[in-house]
Amino acid sequence: MAAPAPAPGTPPPFAQLIKDTKKTDGFFAAWQKDDKLWLEIQPEDFDRPFFLSPKLAGGIGEAGLTGGLMAYGVPRLVMLRRLNNLVQLVALNDDQVARAGTPEARAVEAATSVSLLGAMPVASQPHPIRKSVLVEANGLFIGEMLGLGASLQRSYRQGYQLDGRNSALTQVRGKPDLLVVEANLHYYAQQIQVLLPGMPVSGPGPSTPDFVPDPRSLFLKVHYSLMRLPKDLMVRRAADPRIGHFTQSVDDYSDDLSRTPRLRYINRWRLEKQDPQAALSPPVKPITYWLDRNVPLKYRDTIRDAVLEWNKAFERIGFQDAIVVRQQEDDADFDTLDADVASIRWMSSHAPGFGAIGPTHVDPRSGEILDADIGIESLSARSWRYVRSRLLPSDAMRAAAESGLPAPDAAALALGDAAALQAQAARDQARSAAWARLMQIGAPASLAGARGAALSAIACQQADLAAEQLGYAITLAAPAGELDPDSPQAEAFVQQYLRETVMHEVGHTLGLRHNFRASAAVPDAQVVDPAFSQAQAHVGSVMDYAAINLPSPGRPAPRPFIGTLGPYDYWAIEYAYRPLAADEEATALKAIAARSAEPGLAYGTDEDNLLGLDPESLQFDLGADPLAFAQRRFAIAADAFARQARRELPPDQDYAILRRSLDYALRDAGRAAGVLLRQIGGLRTLRDFPGSGRDPMQPVPAAQQRAALDLVLRTVLHPDAFEISPALQRRLAPDYQARGEQPGRVGTEYSVAAQLRDMQAAVLDRLMGDALSARLLDNLGRLDEPARGLAPAEVAARLQSAIWPELAADPVGGRSVAIGLDRRELQRGHVARLALLVQRPALLSRADTRAAVRGQAQALAARLEAAARVAGRDATTRAHLRDCAETLRAALRAQLQRA
Repeated sequence: MAAPAPAPGTPPPFAQLIKDTKKTDGFFAAWQKDDKLWLEIQPEDFDRPFFLSPKLAGGIGEAGLTGGLMAYGVPRLVMLRRLNNLVQLVALNDDQVARAGTPEARAVEAATSVSLLGAMPVASQPHPIRKSVLVEANGLFIGEMLGLGASLQRSYRQGYQLDGRNSALTQVRGKPDLLVVEANLHYYAQQIQVLLPGMPVSGPGPSTPDFVPDPRSLFLKVHYSLMRLPKDLMVRRAADPRIGHFTQSVDDYSDDLSRTPRLRYINRWRLEKQDPQAALSPPVKPITYWLDRNVPLKYRDTIRDAVLEWNKAFERIGFQDAIVVRQQEDDADFDTLDADVASIRWMSSHAPGFGAIGPTHVDPRSGEILDADIGIESLSARSWRYVRSRLLPSDAMRAAAESGLPAPDAAALALGDAAALQAQAARDQARSAAWARLMQIGAPASLAGARGAALSAIACQQADLAAEQLGYAITLAAPAGELDPDSPQAEAFVQQYLRETVMHEVGHTLGLRHNFRASAAVPDAQVVDPAFSQAQAHVGSVMDYAAINLPSPGRPAPRPFIGTLGPYDYWAIEYAYRPLAADEEATALKAIAARSAEPGLAYGTDEDNLLGLDPESLQFDLGADPLAFAQRRFAIAADAFARQARRELPPDQDYAILRRSLDYALRDAGRAAGVLLRQIGGLRTLRDFPGSGRDPMQPVPAAQQRAALDLVLRTVLHPDAFEISPALQRRLAPDYQARGEQPGRVGTEYSVAAQLRDMQAAVLDRLMGDALSARLLDNLGRLDEPARGLAPAEVAARLQSAIWPELAADPVGGRSVAIGLDRRELQRGHVARLALLVQRPALLSRADTRAAVRGQAQALAARLEAAARVAGRDATTRAHLRDCAETLRAALRAQLQRA
């Protein structure tokens, strides 16, 4: 007898719907027929948390959309709940909690909300035995759960939309605790917007992807893993600010006795000894990294060894082979993107993006790391053959064009017109912004009138920036005949770079944050010692962005990249993974963290570098003496300039290598200048707790600040600091092939003078900015003897003396004292900034600074007028001095803008 037909409006029977379908067993059973996918949901599956791990399986190789990346910003603890004939997938709010069954828990429930990620209709009647129902899943996975359409719109300013009709589910796989669904999503834009000449520009204009056949259409493949959560929660381990671990944060309202409800606990893998009593025991379940089958054969051994280097830290705390590495076979039936597989993958990008990355997915309830996927960009390994980044002049020109600022009228500027002065300063700022970022000294906010800056998302750029330094090192070696870029020695050099990069990213996947203070942990004599750097880490931690270890001219070469773990790495692993009894853990962790004042264990991370004044929490410095480091890098750059001038190129090589080499050297010198500038007004911010014997806030000694200032003045702000011969400048041809691939991004000209002016402008912005003045004044208040400290007036006086040495010179023997072109450009920049600060005192936050600036302008104007009257001056110098004096006088006469 046939089953009765369902009542109108009710779903069909379970058996009817699954007829002729293909079943995939997994965490959820999946039933598939043609382009339809149904998930079988058991009654016990509702209202039960599980783990959602979305990843980008296929991208476009640009705009951050690279195949193999974990998805960020997507809630990963989710739950299914049923509302009549609708099943909702909701992201759980795990940030606010309270002990279950308490009045506080009811209050938290009333004050929080889940988020809807998608909804699916109930597609069948309950199974007659299992009582499960089928839900249609196409709309869930072919949708905007990850917001990829919005990401495309932000990146290109085009109207990209998801095209569901041409999107499809391409793969469904299952394991007992996992279900994998892959979707190939089509995005399109009906029409491409272009920026026409004359259109107003208020921000970045529309652009298009460079590497798709038709920019109106592209596909993105998304890999979804739905995974069962661990049955037993891993025991949380409290975070400590003295050591850098990634953390989970939760507001626990169960107890109102603590100062704050916020609890922080670290991210770590679940690692337990097989034999808890043994001094050295294998783990119950090792941390296993799979090398994806797409990793090139020649790099696999280096990557494997770099991963296993971390076992040294685990052996010290009793784990034997805590980490293992396995190779995915070519015919393996799993994907290393699966949420239960930690992996290392090779990525092909069309333009440099991140170099390498080490993200994780974590159970927010306990901090247990469940998954990690390290990605290595192929360009990072071949960067010594290709240009890693766009040239700064084109960056500066593009920034100036996007700012929409017109060139100021010369007459208005001479009259001290406030708007013109502001435009001039803003234009200078646009040109020097790239140098400011490069030098790690921040944007010159005071001259732009800004009072704050937004903190962007922190991402690991260690491999990307280290790869540029790799290119610089090989460039330095090649002209001297020491290293051919195509030689086996060069390949070995790249392998060393790759080893450091992989060690760094593995550290991230073990739960460790950046440690930018570690590069200052080792004395300079040991840093540059070849024997020491080969045997030990020449920094305190591989989690730093350490500058490549280059030899001084004529000195033997130390190991360029970090080859092993530093003392901080052992310490951080001990805190996170040492097995501790529950009743002893709190005391033991405090004892471990209390070692923070020991040599080699200093810690400072991204916030310390971006938001603080700490002269040690820097990127791409090296050694305990910042002045010695900067002097060494300046000498290396000067030697590089001289050798490039003598360099004979073979007839089968174009001139572009000279421009790249010069650019590398200038960039490195700029970073060295940034290290010096962080010393001036610097404040060491130590993470010590009471009892270490050190004050946590320590101004940089005044002698060190003055020495750093003097070195900047006699190098970066000296016209002869970087001598680049005219003959070399005539040979700085562009890479014509790169120009064809990146039209408008590689200019024909390469103005060495403009490069140096932009670097000098960044230094001027820093030294004349309100931020530095305020920091210097604040530091004086921290000194027992303020009179011995470095004050803003002294900085201003030293700066003016360095920029205007000609004011102290008189004609000798009737000969004129001329001021050269480069010096005039620098002096003009100094005057323009000083005049702007006079007219807009609101840019300066301290009353004393405002008064001092006005007095400085009055005194300088008088000296300029006197110098212009001295007999024997040439006409150009006399006109320059008078023009600068009138600019200051006009600013002093003008109505002040106090708002």
